[in-house]
Amino acid sequence: MGAAVGGFGMNKGGRATWLLIGGLGIVLFLAAYGLVAVETSQTDKQSPQRRTTYSAAAGGYKALYLWLQSLDLPVGRWEKTFENLPQDGSVLVLVEPELGPGTGEMDALKEWISDGRTLVLIASRPNPFLKNMEFALVPVLAMHQKEDKNEALLFQPGSYTQGIHTLESNGHADLTSQHPETVVLIRSKWGGLLAVRAEGNGRVICLSDPDLLSNQSLRDGDHARLALNLLLANRGDGSLLIDEYHHGYGRVTSVLEHFAHSRALVPALQGMLLLFVLWAARGRRFGLPRPLIQKKRRSSLEYVKAMAQLFQRGRARVLAFEALVHWTEKEAKDSLVHRDQTLQNKLLAARRNPDKQVVSERDLLTSARGLYSALDEARRKAVRGA
Repeated sequence: MGAAVGGFGMNKGGRATWLLIGGLGIVLFLAAYGLVAVETSQTDKQSPQRRTTYSAAAGGYKALYLWLQSLDLPVGRWEKTFENLPQDGSVLVLVEPELGPGTGEMDALKEWISDGRTLVLIASRPNPFLKNMEFALVPVLAMHQKEDKNEALLFQPGSYTQGIHTLESNGHADLTSQHPETVVLIRSKWGGLLAVRAEGNGRVICLSDPDLLSNQSLRDGDHARLALNLLLANRGDGSLLIDEYHHGYGRVTSVLEHFAHSRALVPALQGMLLLFVLWAARGRRFGLPRPLIQKKRRSSLEYVKAMAQLFQRGRARVLAFEALVHWTEKEAKDSLVHRDQTLQNKLLAARRNPDKQVVSERDLLTSARGLYSALDEARRKAVRGA
């Protein structure tokens, strides 16, 4: 073994192993994202900021979806691009979209509406769909936002406002449009709240307060009646579709796009960086070698010396001599020489008046040598006799 550690050597085989591990790690990571190219995001479903029919939070739209189902209306969630909108659909609801339209989607949507269908666009902040449909939201002055519910509404008579008398709106924006055929159906003291305009043979309805039809507010005032008016006035026999595709559900993404928008992006990059560092280092030390720490084992002689010094300091020569006699007897029995006559006589003489036999340290040393010699001779006799 070498005299130093602290770095670890790596031969060519070891380097190849690290390269293989790193390469497999990257390939497996990208493959995992490729297998989930069709992503139905389940994250943050209960977030109050998400206007999705999957959310049971206060601002979600799950209550509206379940209520429409309970009325036996043909309602469903749309989780595909607008280029694939079905011909049997008659009303599409787009609530506070989180993602913008893809290439060709707006043209496909307008064409679908122009065939006599309805888009209900509900949004409280600007987005690409509002702009493409020629609507705009103008925020009210900050001093007006301190007021709570907005119940001072003006209604334009028609099928969309029929039976509506009270709406508790939290809207803080003025809904406007540059389109010449736009009609504002409901106005608050802050501006437009509901408007409609023609799009070919169809129509686009825009509502600027998503809270009106949310889980928390659907049963307040005449909010439920407003929902039925907007969705059923021009439905005919077609189905109702509520868009979830632009909330991220059912989106088909490439591996790179999915990777770029994933929460695992940062940990993945950190992992790749670590693999690169391990590959680049290839077993190199990060500092000077550290000496190998060797544990020192105490010799049995240290115990003997320590006991000798203890007896010497205490002047316990008699005690030491008695311990020596006891040790000799034990060794004789273990060696099966305890019946040797010479050894027995030596031990018998040692037991008599030990205090007179070891007056000095020299006497103790002489007696010890005599006992050991007798024990050794007895062992030799036993060996020769065998």
